[in-house]
Amino acid sequence: MEGPSLVGLSGQMALRQQLDVVANNIANANTTAYRGDRTLFQSHVNRLAVPGREVAFVQDRATYVDIRPGAIAPTGNPLDIGLDGDAFLAVERPGNGGRGYTRDGRLRVAPDNTLIDTAGRAVLDEGGGKLLMPERFSSVEIRADGTILATTEGRAEQVGRLGLFRVGDARGIRKAGDGLLEIPQADLRPVEPGARDVRVVQGALEGSSVQPIAEIANLTALQRAYDSVQRIVSDDDSRIRKMIEALGRPN
Repeated sequence: MEGPSLVGLSGQMALRQQLDVVANNIANANTTAYRGDRTLFQSHVNRLAVPGREVAFVQDRATYVDIRPGAIAPTGNPLDIGLDGDAFLAVERPGNGGRGYTRDGRLRVAPDNTLIDTAGRAVLDEGGGKLLMPERFSSVEIRADGTILATTEGRAEQVGRLGLFRVGDARGIRKAGDGLLEIPQADLRPVEPGARDVRVVQGALEGSSVQPIAEIANLTALQRAYDSVQRIVSDDDSRIRKMIEALGRPN
């Protein structure tokens, strides 16, 4: 295959990756606290053994997490929380899966009174332990610094404080297959109780950071680009086929 076909195919592979990422973003436009994905590509120049000639291929460098937050909207559920600022909740994976991190604040209480996330994973406190709610509590208050107070028989009791963590280098954030985020321990920093740039909003949830109209427009542009490259590859294949047929004819 000559240069145009190879370059075209490398471009198609990159565009296909982008199409998959954008389609997944659109599918999660209404997912609570979802952070969109972005793709990163670069040109790789391959010099030919001909003076003054080179071919630029497209290389898929990485897919990274868009760190822009979604809008926080009220829900009225006292166990829903939205994180305003650069912070993540820590949850315990089942078995020996270690920790995962999330901004999905849809919390609930398990039958054993453990505070869990929407997938049933225990939410951890600032020391890495589980948060246990008291028996038959009538109301709950979650303060801006993450402190949880539960009222039982008219008496308020402090349950603990949500484990809130910020990331030193956002480039280290990766998505795991269980809906959680993977963050290297070296990049994690605990959010101090008096921090002014992080606030827990009770009775609210963070929405998806995906902007559907922008993503749909992006999807349309990528599809057109893919079709254009396909025409280039097809034209080059046709050229090669005609050349082979011409060379194969007897003189």
